[in-house]
Amino acid sequence: MALRILIVLLILAVPLELPGCGPFFPEALFHLPGRPEALQDFARGQLGVILPSYERLYQVIAYRYLSGVALNGEEQKAVLPAPPKAALPSPPSVDTPGTPNDWLAARNQVPGVTPLKEIDAYRQVKKDGYFDTYLNCNDDAFSTAASTLKRVRTKPFAADWIAAQDMVFRNCSQGANVPQPASDPQLRPDRDYQIASAKFYSEQYDAAHHDFQTIAGDASSPWHEIAPYLAARCSIRAGKLDQAAGELRHVAADSARPRWHAPANGLLGYVGMRLHPAERMHELALALVRPDSQATIGQDLIDYRTLFDRPVTPTPDDDLSEWIRSFQSGGHGGLEKWRSSHTLAWLVAALQVSTRNDDNLAELLTAASAVKADSPGYLTVSYHRIRLMPEDEGRALADRLLAGKFPIASQNQIRAQRMGMARDFNDFLRYAPRRPVAEMTDEVGPVDTKENYLDVDSRDIFNLNLPLAYWKQAQASSLLPDHVRRELGRVIFVRTLLLSDKPAFDQIFTLLHSPGMQLYVDSGYGRNTKEVAEIDDFRDNWWCSAARACVVCAVPPSDAPPHVLPPEHQGPVLPFLPPADVQKAAEETAKLRAAGAAPDWLSAQTVAFAQQHPQDPRVPEALYLVVRASRYGCTDEKTGDFSKRAFDLLHRSYPNSEWAKKTPYWYK
Repeated sequence: MALRILIVLLILAVPLELPGCGPFFPEALFHLPGRPEALQDFARGQLGVILPSYERLYQVIAYRYLSGVALNGEEQKAVLPAPPKAALPSPPSVDTPGTPNDWLAARNQVPGVTPLKEIDAYRQVKKDGYFDTYLNCNDDAFSTAASTLKRVRTKPFAADWIAAQDMVFRNCSQGANVPQPASDPQLRPDRDYQIASAKFYSEQYDAAHHDFQTIAGDASSPWHEIAPYLAARCSIRAGKLDQAAGELRHVAADSARPRWHAPANGLLGYVGMRLHPAERMHELALALVRPDSQATIGQDLIDYRTLFDRPVTPTPDDDLSEWIRSFQSGGHGGLEKWRSSHTLAWLVAALQVSTRNDDNLAELLTAASAVKADSPGYLTVSYHRIRLMPEDEGRALADRLLAGKFPIASQNQIRAQRMGMARDFNDFLRYAPRRPVAEMTDEVGPVDTKENYLDVDSRDIFNLNLPLAYWKQAQASSLLPDHVRRELGRVIFVRTLLLSDKPAFDQIFTLLHSPGMQLYVDSGYGRNTKEVAEIDDFRDNWWCSAARACVVCAVPPSDAPPHVLPPEHQGPVLPFLPPADVQKAAEETAKLRAAGAAPDWLSAQTVAFAQQHPQDPRVPEALYLVVRASRYGCTDEKTGDFSKRAFDLLHRSYPNSEWAKKTPYWYK
């Protein structure tokens, strides 16, 4: 019991707005800024609407298709799923893939061997005032050990070999365990390899390098062929990159070691990244647009992205790198590059930064209209055409596209463009809902819904640009999903109450009982606690001050939730609204913002009513509910005064009521 109390106290002592911490409620995503919706389809050339915010892996894939260099099936497998985001690539595997568990399973089956439960493959970095670990023993080490065990397990020295191998793998995480030389001549070649490996994993790189070079000179050793390659790895680990480069070139050119040509060339690329990054990035950029590169494209992508992130500019510059920089940054060099190259990739880059006022727009739109429907860039080009064409033509193109089938995220992008061209309110309602393509909790995951929801742009139009009469029209419209209409109805109730010069206490009392009632409609799924009468444990109750001076908010202010809108935010422009309705929306928005946080407004209204109608039987409960709202609602710097005022009135005027007994404290 004491432990539970301690845990509760520790939880209560932690601020609710810790950055980067849970809880992580599902958030609907209508497109993925960093990557396409369907990765495998994208790798097959179904690019949808390509976004400049995509990670560079997907920019490379897009560029290849836009340049007419499709990925074959093997290349698709090599690039997706995305390679691990390692700062530096791992050496290529030696044999079939293996893991520590695979080795242990084989080892522990040998009769008479004491089983081991686990092996830690990571070793701590030795640096004062710094803590990190690195993968010291790669999977190839365990697959090599397992294959060697198959060869030696029937030999009389098998137990001796296993004991020495255990010593080698202990060095993966700690220590400097080096086996003794073998007395059995048959074991000696394998033991020499174990000794060299033990020195390597214990960071004795010069000694290991010497031992591997010695093994390389022994033609009778089963490790004779691999030893020069491993000596080069010792040089890399020791930071002797020029020496490693020479050794790797020797291995790659050695006709007696054909099996190690590809691994040596792979490590040569890694060494080149460190010694000559600009030149290596240029080599990689050219390799990445070469057809039939399935043998190297996976590692080349890792290396290329690593250099791009540093950042490195290739020497000389290349079209792929220049296109990615231009496309991702929105640079205006795309037009000139397109004029000189007339490639689809540069047409996309030029369209992205164009506006309807550009002098060269007609030239670009003529070229864009020539892109065929079966082109990988068709949807991206069409998306920008909709944005840049005269509105009547843009609407017609958007409607033709939306009648077809293509990725949902791209549909959402085009629906957003089409909504911005709405002729009237019903036209706006028709394109306001979108379907989520994924969910964000602590990470992005799949979504299981066929429902449509309001996206951020349509949400902002409702919250900031529409007078109450339009809300009521939307609630009655079959163009919106039923669940959106129900949420609109709840917001209409609150807005009607706040906009009234004399709000009815019956409705205030209802609102006090309904923490799920909001002043603003939300995008996506809305409030996590769906029952409007239930308190949300994370203070997503009623609404926050529009001034965003929140002491405690349901979400960090930087996320700009709909119930914490900055006062200067005006939302998208709606050309179809008559000027009188625009003015009406502005007046209503100003009045709603002036209401402040829900606990403050509810307290002011309730206290005023209680002073005028002290005999009303609902007053004690209402005062209790006001104090409750100041505890669980979204608060600001004024809330404490409002909470204390209601608390004092409750205990002064109704001290013996059950509601006073339920209210021992007021809250700041």
